[in-house]
Amino acid sequence: MTNDFNILLKKVILQAKSIGVPVSDKIEPEVKINSRAVKRFGRCILSRGRYTIELSSMLIDAPEKSCRQTIAHEIIHTCPGCMDHGVSFRLYAAMMNNAYGYSISRTGSREEMGIRQEENFRYAIICRKCGRKTMRLRRSSVIDHPSRYRCKCGGRLRIESLFRE
Repeated sequence: MTNDFNILLKKVILQAKSIGVPVSDKIEPEVKINSRAVKRFGRCILSRGRYTIELSSMLIDAPEKSCRQTIAHEIIHTCPGCMDHGVSFRLYAAMMNNAYGYSISRTGSREEMGIRQEENFRYAIICRKCGRKTMRLRRSSVIDHPSRYRCKCGGRLRIESLFRE
């Protein structure tokens, strides 16, 4: 079942207003879907005095609570002084988290959001000390020069190529 983001947007705005979160009345009623966004779940865009909420197409089949949580995160950005993730943003996020059981934070992972991992990763970065594995789609400096980098634990890294032919 796919999520209807426009209906969820209306529900989340009502939730926020019912607990005193001062979301803007200038939010476009239609959520935009971005099929190219792979590193973020949502975005709040301010243009000409109106806010547009944009969600990644990754969320179309995600659990409804994850979608509501992402929408809540984005509508908090419409509150006065909340276009960043500063003190006011964190206060309103805590209010929503406490009232509705969300886990609104600055960032989230696909695992936390219940989103299937469908990419065909090309590289694995593996710590020689603790075994931590980080997957990458694209080649980057750490892939080309792993000796210049260390794991959080301080261990050296090795790269494993996952090319599928």
